[in-house]
Order: sequence, then C-alpha cells, then structure tokens
Amino acid sequence: MVAKVLGYVDYIVFGASLLISLAVGVYYSRSGGKQRSVEEYLMGNRRITCLPIALSLLVTFQSGISLLGLPVEIYYYGTQIYLGIVGMVIGYTIVAAFIVPVLYPLQITSVYEYLEMRFQSRVVRLVGCVLGLLFTMTYMAVCLFLPGLAMESVTGFPKWVSICVVAVVVVIYTMLGGIKAVVWTDVIQFIVMLAGILTLIIKVCYQRDVAEVWKTARDEDRLQFLNFDPDPTNRQTFWAVTIGTITTWIGNALSQSGIQRICATESVGEARKSVIFNLPAAVLYETLVTFLGIAIFTYYSMAKCDLQTAGLVQSSNEIVPYFMMEQLSEIPGLAGLFLACLFSATLSTLSSGLSAISALIWEDIIQPHFQCFSLRQGSIVTRTTVPVSGIVIVGMSFLAMSLPGTITQITMGTLSASSGPLVGVYLLGMMFPWATAKSAIVSGVLGFSLCLSMTIGSNLYPANYPKLPPVPTYGCPGLNSTLTEPNNITFLPVNATSTRDFDRRLIDDKALPFYAENSTLVPADGQSKDDVTPWLFRVSFLWYHVSGVVTTLFIGVALSILTGGLNDLPCEERFVFLFVRNLRCYQKQLNINRSLAHYSVFRASFRSKDDSENRASFRSTEKYKNGAQSRSARL
Repeated sequence: MVAKVLGYVDYIVFGASLLISLAVGVYYSRSGGKQRSVEEYLMGNRRITCLPIALSLLVTFQSGISLLGLPVEIYYYGTQIYLGIVGMVIGYTIVAAFIVPVLYPLQITSVYEYLEMRFQSRVVRLVGCVLGLLFTMTYMAVCLFLPGLAMESVTGFPKWVSICVVAVVVVIYTMLGGIKAVVWTDVIQFIVMLAGILTLIIKVCYQRDVAEVWKTARDEDRLQFLNFDPDPTNRQTFWAVTIGTITTWIGNALSQSGIQRICATESVGEARKSVIFNLPAAVLYETLVTFLGIAIFTYYSMAKCDLQTAGLVQSSNEIVPYFMMEQLSEIPGLAGLFLACLFSATLSTLSSGLSAISALIWEDIIQPHFQCFSLRQGSIVTRTTVPVSGIVIVGMSFLAMSLPGTITQITMGTLSASSGPLVGVYLLGMMFPWATAKSAIVSGVLGFSLCLSMTIGSNLYPANYPKLPPVPTYGCPGLNSTLTEPNNITFLPVNATSTRDFDRRLIDDKALPFYAENSTLVPADGQSKDDVTPWLFRVSFLWYHVSGVVTTLFIGVALSILTGGLNDLPCEERFVFLFVRNLRCYQKQLNINRSLAHYSVFRASFRSKDDSENRASFRSTEKYKNGAQSRSARL
C-alpha cells in the first residue's frame, strides 16, 4: 500500500501535456494579427465561438480544487455537497437570462467598467477593481500549490519546484498567445481532465462492482442528499449547498475571468449559449468527481485503513493523489495521465487568471492615466504584466500552503471575502436604479469587512465540525490492532443504530472502538458542549459568499433610501435588468427625466439663438462701431 514512484513513461505523458499547452501559445502568437493589439490579445477580437468559451468557463472555475477537494468532503462529510449542481444550474440560468443581456451590449473589456458607467463614479470602479484583483489572485494562489502538493505526496518531488514549473509554463503560453491561447488550451485541458478521472474510475470499478461501492457508502452513512437542517453552523445542508452555490456561480460569471470570456463572443446569443452549454459539461464533471469520492471512501473503508489517522498522508488534501498512485502506478503512463489531468486543471485556472489580471491592470489602472499609448504599445504593456503577476502569485501560493482545513473550505472561505461583496454591488446596480455611488462603496466595504472577519476568525478558531464515523486504521500496513485513535475527534451519530453496529463490528474484529475515553460525542444539535468558538466563526463556509451578497445588498438599499436616493434621477435603462426596465414606477420617472432633458436641450438652443441675435443687433449700434474704431486706432 506504499505509494510508488513515477516511471519514465509517466513523466513523458505528463511532459507532453505541458508541451501541448506551450505549443498552442506559440501558435497563436504567430497567427492572425499575432496579438499585436489590445483587443486581439485580451478579447480575441470578440470572435471566439460559444463552445470553446463554454468549456473554458468550466475548467476555469472547477480546476484542481474540485478534483482534490470534493472527494475529501465526501470522504468525511458525505454526498450532500453534490447538490451544489442544483445551485449551479440556477445560478448560470440567472446569468444567461438577466446578466448577459445587460453587460454584453456595453462591449466592455474590464467588468468594472460597468460600475463606473452605472454609478458615474471612478471610485466605485477602483474599489471593485481592488476586490476583483484580490479575488483572482487569491484563487490562483490556492490553485497553484495543489499540483505541488500532489507531486510531493506521491513522488517526493519538492513542492516549490513543481510550483515554479507550472508558473513558468502558464506564464509563457499566456504571454505569447493571449486569450485565444488560454481558451483553446482550456479545451485541450478539459479533455485531459476527463480522461484522467475516467481512467481512475474505470480502474476502481474493475476491482469493485458499482453496486458494492454504492452499498458500502450507504451502509456507512455517506449517501446524504436531503439534510434540510436550517442551522447555519451545520457544515453541509441542502440550503447551505444550494443557496451558497447559486451566489458563488453568479460571482464566477461576474468575475473578470468570466466576463472576459462571455464578452469575447460575437453576439448576445452566442454569449448566452456559452453559459448554457457550460452546464451539461459541468454537471458531468461534478458527477464523476463525486463518484470518485464515493469510490475512494469505499476502497479504504473495506481496506480498514484511514490514511490520515495512520500517518500515511500528512493532510486530508493528499488522499486523492495517494489513492491515484495506489491504483494507477502499476500500469506505465496512467499515473502520469492523472497528474497531467491535475496539472491541466491548474494550468487552465492560472492562465485565465493571468489574462484577467492583465486586462484589469490595463483597462482600470494604466489606460485611464496613460491614454497616449498606441494599440501596439498597449499590447506590450499587457504582456509585461503577465510575468510580474505570476511572480506575485507564486509568493502567495507559498503562504496559502499554511492554511488549515480542506481544500474546499480554504477556497470558499478565502474567495468569499472579495467575491461576495462584489456580487452584491453588481446586483445593487442592476436591480435598484436609484442606488447611489456612496451606498455602493459603503455597503461593499462593510460586506467585505464581514466576510473577511468570518474567514480570519474561522482560521484562528477552527470550528469543530462533526464528522461521520471514520474509517478504522487496523488494516493499514505496518500497524497493529493496538493503535489507538486520536483523542478529541467528534463523530456525527446520523443514525444511532448504524453507529452502534459500526462500533460492534470493530469490537468483533478486535479493534478499539472509535469513541476514545476522552473523545466528545456530538449531541443531536451537532455542537459539542465544550465548544467555545464564537457563533459567527462556526457558521459553515458555504454561507460566507451569501453573507457578503446579502449584507451588501441590504446596506446598499437602506443607505439609498435614507439618503434620499429615491428622489434622485434613476440610471439609464441599459444598466438595469430587463424586468426592472418594465416597472411602472421606473418608466414613469424615466419619462419625466426624458421630458426634462428634452426641455433643457430646447432651452439651451433657444438661449443660443437669442444670444446670437443679441450679439448681431449690438454690433449694428453706434456704440459698438465707435468702440471698434478706437480699438483699431490703438493697434
């Protein structure tokens, strides 16, 4: 059961996947307009078709995080998180039906251009840009150390070396090929990801029958889909998973990486298709990864060996790569294929993020202050920002490695602080035509402060989330039945009978029961009596993003009302949702504004006509003529 090293065939397969990405970047650096203009480099001249955009959207926001994190969540907490596909479908439907028709016609390059146009404020745009950069760079930093973690845990290859290799590869092909190279490498990497996951699942199903896998997961209480507990401190419930996923996927679409792809298509119809066509592939991917998590749990449950408790892996985030090496290392090339799958997922996210950062720095920071740059000079500037951003993200990835918790928890927690308030500001502008710039800034900052406090607090005071009955360790190689379980581990008695039977089987097998002498049995409400963590820090990480959105919206609307915003002029129709444009109160106020605007134009033209007539009559007077003659005499 000891992990094996990679063979030369595995390295060849893995290296080939990296070379393909580099080749795509080189190809697009020499084709078409050779990425000489900013429009081509950042937006692909807005002529990319919907299907590659759809796949690019998928791999950008799924990446190695879901590949390593989702199976671990299922291993410890069950399959409730799979219902995130319901929220994903709802979220992307909202994006296609309401958000795309607002943003695409504006023909923006930076998504934060909308904020300046909508709120008539440069400050709002800069605040959004800063939060967006935090969102993108944090997400990329978390993603970057994942393949390094996998490589080190299964081969002993240093994390820092693999991090630097991935960063160099992605910087090169992103800098050379622009958004076209990023999108088409995403398509290739999606194929590699599917091949790696399917290979591992087929290998597992060849050893264990699917019905057996399903039965074992059900007997051990891992199959949980309808937990309707309203308690927000419960780690995974139907409400937390679905509602949290809805706002998260709306946030993904409203990020620079999402809008940059959506607006790179030819029309609104193509943009909508790119969002909708993403859903079948995303549901398939989530289903395969979920089944992989069930298979991993079943395998180690039947083997009676919990890797982390036995010390075979240092972190729960290493379970998937360890399992991969156990299953695939016997056949040359298969382990390399799975590593290529993992690295492809990471490359796609990093390249998308680097392209997004390049667009933000150019559109929101450099161009407004240096309009003297030509299109060719702008292309050079945007290329230069790619390696600089890559260096910063590498440094952030080393910091991210020290964060506690599972990959999914780390990602959702760190990203929600910036993404949640941003989604709230966008919805505030699109849903409430009377919302003001001041209300947007104040509400966004307060929403960010709340989410950041929850994220930092949850890391300083980790919540003692109850786990399902874990896998025993007496079946691990080199261990004996006298191995005791670590103390202070809490277990969730989902079904008291099944839990007692679970302990009885262990006793029959001459293993120590899981409930150690001083372990804590969690009561029915899911919270241990000695848990002194503040309530706010015990809220499930799945609610962080929702909290940012709701807080920003509520405060923004309240401030707009309290400061007399309803008496101000509403924004233009093109900046709000289609259904808002049809509201009677909005149309009435809009018609009044149009009448006032037409009257102002008429008065301005009438005054201009009166002034010209007055000037002409004055020139005909004797006083004007005498003055003109005296001025001529002085000259």
